[in-house]
Amino acid sequence: MTDEPATPSSNPLLFGRYRVQTQLGTTRLAAVYDATDERLQRRVLLHLLQKHLVGQELLRTRFITQINQMAACSQPTLLEVFDRGEVGGRPFMVTEYCTGRALYGLGLLGVEQALRFMRQISAAVVICQAQRSAERPTGLYHPPISSRNVLIVDEQRVKLVENWRTPHEELKRDQAHYRAPELSEGLPDNPSTAVYALGILLYEMLTGERPITGTDAHTIALAHQRAQLPPLSRIRPSLYLPSVERLLARATARMPEQRFPDVESFAHELEAVWRDLSAATYRMKRATPPNPMPRQPAPSTTPADQSNQPVARPPRSKRTRQPPTAQVRHNQNQFRQQNRRRNLVGWLVIMALLTLVVLGSYFGVRALFERWNVTPSLPDLSLPQWWPENEIYIVTIDAGLNLRRTPDANTTTNVIAVIPKGTLVRKLEGPRQAGNDTWLRVRVELEGGQREGWVSLAYLQPQ
Repeated sequence: MTDEPATPSSNPLLFGRYRVQTQLGTTRLAAVYDATDERLQRRVLLHLLQKHLVGQELLRTRFITQINQMAACSQPTLLEVFDRGEVGGRPFMVTEYCTGRALYGLGLLGVEQALRFMRQISAAVVICQAQRSAERPTGLYHPPISSRNVLIVDEQRVKLVENWRTPHEELKRDQAHYRAPELSEGLPDNPSTAVYALGILLYEMLTGERPITGTDAHTIALAHQRAQLPPLSRIRPSLYLPSVERLLARATARMPEQRFPDVESFAHELEAVWRDLSAATYRMKRATPPNPMPRQPAPSTTPADQSNQPVARPPRSKRTRQPPTAQVRHNQNQFRQQNRRRNLVGWLVIMALLTLVVLGSYFGVRALFERWNVTPSLPDLSLPQWWPENEIYIVTIDAGLNLRRTPDANTTTNVIAVIPKGTLVRKLEGPRQAGNDTWLRVRVELEGGQREGWVSLAYLQPQ
């Protein structure tokens, strides 16, 4: 595997370029290593065929085919292949370095975040399925669809990988949670099979749990043939999303012909649901009242009539008080509400000033007595034991957590700094729900100074 002899103080060097560090884990076919591209000075991942599979020609050929297909597919949600080759009879490929927390075990996500992640995952599978041909009737290779294989890179992006951290004995059981019913009946794979797996994954993101469970892979796979997914409203009563319910019902249909025919059709419907749920709403315009009837002109009189006959005036009618219009009533109500708000703010300011005066007087007098070594008989105004202290949290996301000026994950312009993994933060305010995410306002020590801002609670763990 090396071009130069390994010493206790040096790591193996592959092809005079890739410095191999530590083994991160294994996938079904490859051992994955943390490596450094010394020519370009960047961190990479080395995927090397496992040593005990070298003599199994079928698996060796399958691994080479996967490398070729991954290299032919360029998509941000999939790992980008930088290089490929063979050393000691073992094929390998070099990909971009990727780290992040697996979606599995994270719990339920907000609707916006779940749909955002699913749009990225389905777009990657669409690219793979679009390359179908006579030689590849099922399209290009993509990693198995599973929450263990979805890595959250940051608040906005995910990667679909074959997770090397998943224990080998858990691989079959993990994939059985997303196995379409027709596969357990011996039918071949088809484009709607991936649709079923994506529907199960989206359901898991919205509910925080896998809908089909069992003791082993065989039991779970058979359960897909007779199980029926409960509606989202039963798991999360606060959700009322008919469009998402319809999308999930069709994607996870028992019969393949009742599902979306392929992932591209599923992705189009997902985009429609995304637009409907994220469309801005506007206040209805006030209806304009009809134009009043025009005033009838008075009958004209000739000069002769004016000189010879007195002008008859119409009888004066009593002036009646007209009721106020809707606009006037609206202005009056708005004026009363503004007055009440001003009065409430005034009382709050007065009470705050009085509290500050009392506390300042108390501590000032107490300081004077302590200076004169006199023990005053003043009441103890120290905070009681039940008074809540600021909570401490630790950042858990490997890529670092964005510190934002406002609790808004849709823009990157309000990012103040990036908090590294393992950093302790102190809660100042929250939790606050904004944009289907839960946010905390925190204070953190960064670069020798204190910074304050908003962070997502999904990537924090109480300390």
